[in-house]
Amino acid sequence: MVEQNNFFTSFKISYLVVLTYARRNSAKVFTALLILLLGFFLQFKFEILKFGTNTVYEGLVGTFQEHDLPLEVTRLVSTSLVEVDEVGRAKPALASSWQVNDDATDYKFSLKDKATWIDGQPVKSSDLEFSIPNTTVSFPDDKTIEFKLNESYSAFPSLLAKPVIKKGSLMGTGPYRIKKIEKSRIFITKVVLESPARNLPQVVVRFYPNEKTALTGFALNEIQSLLGISDGAIATSAELKNPLVKLKTKNDFTKIVGIFYNTQDPVLANRSLRQSLSFSAPLIAGQVEANNPYPPFFWAINTDAKDYLGKVDEARGALERAKAAGSSELLNKELVLTTTSQLENIGKQIISAWREIGINALLRVESGIPQKFQALLITQSIPADPDQYFLWHGTQKETNLSKYDQKRVDKDLEDGRKLIKEDDRKQAYLDFQKVLLEDAPATFVYFPKYNILYMKKVENKLNQVLPLQFSALIRE
Repeated sequence: MVEQNNFFTSFKISYLVVLTYARRNSAKVFTALLILLLGFFLQFKFEILKFGTNTVYEGLVGTFQEHDLPLEVTRLVSTSLVEVDEVGRAKPALASSWQVNDDATDYKFSLKDKATWIDGQPVKSSDLEFSIPNTTVSFPDDKTIEFKLNESYSAFPSLLAKPVIKKGSLMGTGPYRIKKIEKSRIFITKVVLESPARNLPQVVVRFYPNEKTALTGFALNEIQSLLGISDGAIATSAELKNPLVKLKTKNDFTKIVGIFYNTQDPVLANRSLRQSLSFSAPLIAGQVEANNPYPPFFWAINTDAKDYLGKVDEARGALERAKAAGSSELLNKELVLTTTSQLENIGKQIISAWREIGINALLRVESGIPQKFQALLITQSIPADPDQYFLWHGTQKETNLSKYDQKRVDKDLEDGRKLIKEDDRKQAYLDFQKVLLEDAPATFVYFPKYNILYMKKVENKLNQVLPLQFSALIRE
């Protein structure tokens, strides 16, 4: 009883001391409480202190919704029916095999027998959902998916190289599951992913509207790695001066940097002039040369097609042919190359090379891709399959940027879609490249880098995650 009284007496004295101090120093106490509350808010909102010892914090630039999450996220969550290998061939993944009829309009895919969702439930064909134009999808049984196409399309399997998600959910086959999604209105700001596998770290992905805010987020330690940052942003960033920061680069063969010429323009309708521009376009230091609409290792590459880039003598000869075939007055007019800020430095190199052979060229930098242009320098996504119908066929008004219209190319592209055997398709695409490069409706300059800026301290954990996030066409 005496001990209990002593306890209450000590507690009362301590309470009175704290209360007296608080009254005499109310301003200090209020400030301390305010700082503490602010700290709790910032930690809750931005996770300034990274308590998770086995978590990777990644950043991506772009605006996304649940139905169009980027591949860097969905490849962690699930597998695709088909995967495209390092030379551009479609191979089974979640599907064990597929059959196609003689005119490439009916495809039947069989699922692997032991395929399961990450919760352990078996993958059934009816769990999947596909939205492919001009295609009817049916599920004859739990392990079969049938696609009936309105037109022949031998490249169809490559369209199924997107990770599958269980209908009505965000669940995939793993190795990760989506634990949490945060949004600002309709756009996702953060995704938290976790894996049942103990050897894999948790992954938190934050999304930023532009590269400037993403780099700010990296500097403020909101993220420990920034994926897909452009060369231009890297060049102007101060982060690489930090000895605790490293840069990893991969070659991205899913995209190509090229100059697209408006072939309907009175000046650029001259094929010899387009050849001259292509010959004089410079090789870009540190980049993988393109010179072809396909990656250099593709199974359908034509290594004998016309070779451009960095050939000044050939450029001058082509320019003389252009002058002989066209109006000198037209050729003396200013030629405008339009690009975005991300490629401004590359544009300057190209303009300098063009001026060197006597072309009156001007660089225009715009915030977006214009509807009208003479020459346009952009980064363009390219299909995993050699089929580039939508980029070059004369009927494709929206996606054929050069307004290119060549009947022989149209025929090659049409044949490539109908033929089933790879050798037959290859012959069509070899001819397509030969004619396209001779006509030069575009100059294919290089395959861009995929840059990853990251803190050295997370390198080991990052190396566990990155191989899962990229296809075989993004490689060292």
